[in-house]
Amino acid sequence: MKKNRKKVLGTLGILVLLVLTTWVTDHGYLWSGIRETYLRGWKNSNIDDIEFRDLRTIHADSVGEAWISKEVWGWEFTEEEQEWHDSYMSASFLVLHGDTLLMERYWNGFDEGTVSNSFSACKTIVALATGLAVTEGQVDVQSELSNYIPRFAGDVGKGLTVEQVLQMRSHIPFGEDYNNPFGFMAKAYYRDGVRALLEPFAVESTPGSDWEYQGGNTLLLGEMIDNLGKGNLSQWVERGLWKPMGAQNDAYWAIDGPSESAVERCFAAFYATPRDFARFGKLINHQGNWNGEQLIDSTFMAALVTPIHEVADECLVDFYGYQIWLGVTEDGIPFSCMEGLRGQFIVSIPSLDLVVVRTGFMKDEHKTSNLPSDVHRIVKMGRRVLEKQNS
Repeated sequence: MKKNRKKVLGTLGILVLLVLTTWVTDHGYLWSGIRETYLRGWKNSNIDDIEFRDLRTIHADSVGEAWISKEVWGWEFTEEEQEWHDSYMSASFLVLHGDTLLMERYWNGFDEGTVSNSFSACKTIVALATGLAVTEGQVDVQSELSNYIPRFAGDVGKGLTVEQVLQMRSHIPFGEDYNNPFGFMAKAYYRDGVRALLEPFAVESTPGSDWEYQGGNTLLLGEMIDNLGKGNLSQWVERGLWKPMGAQNDAYWAIDGPSESAVERCFAAFYATPRDFARFGKLINHQGNWNGEQLIDSTFMAALVTPIHEVADECLVDFYGYQIWLGVTEDGIPFSCMEGLRGQFIVSIPSLDLVVVRTGFMKDEHKTSNLPSDVHRIVKMGRRVLEKQNS
């Protein structure tokens, strides 16, 4: 009996020491991560983690704009498509043509009013907010980042431009390992003090030639926008995009603490409904114009979806623009894609005026032409819906 008691006390002592050590070494965020992931049966964060976040609200207009609903009768998923939705736990699937909602499906307890985590799909929202600043004359993408974040002056920034940050060509070694609990991404997602996390980083070599997808670049864009002195990132999005686009529901952005001075974890964790996510797709299809009002300069919007290799000879990347993925269908139709960790997709196909939205808990990890294979899969589904409508 005494031996068992000693074992229990010893185990408790080790646990207490472990907890104290993590807090002393500034790794206390690990316990939040464990609670939000492993204790819920996931290896990392998932789309329904809003209850664990400190949030900033992006308010919808008092009178939102509903999509025209015109369900395409007689259209069904093929057996293979339905198996894919089931296997990867889709939460929603929507297809829109112009202002018309052609079809929507929901699964796993989700409906048209459920908000979920965008994950990295919101990187494009940060790019669009940068476009708002460009439109207002507050930012020049060809200028050095140091003009907006002074610590990048001189050798720290090595001439790094805003455009290179938008295009993930910063040569800053943030790291993008989602499975490393001690890495940059885990700290940025779970720890307080995102700005303090960014401060030690510098450009390692002359920027521009190497492309590396990293959420740290998006955080720098968020810091740049905050430094303009015209409100935080959420306020920029609310007044310049969310309300003008007629969003019907409030959105939320996770912030790095409960205080008013907290900042958005803007590489991820933007929570909205699928119908409202689709508004970004329509805006991209129409080059920043929303029902006749030019919200974002059309030149910036053209650059947003221009492959890097077309504007930078030193970089051969043809599948990425300003914080957005770019692709081409098998029959040569260009599209862009806002894409998130768990298979959050907002796909814009301008030539067809088509938007396809998919949210879910999982995705196929295989890639086709540098994009998740799932993107091509949902594009095909969306086009089948449009073809059925036109038949």
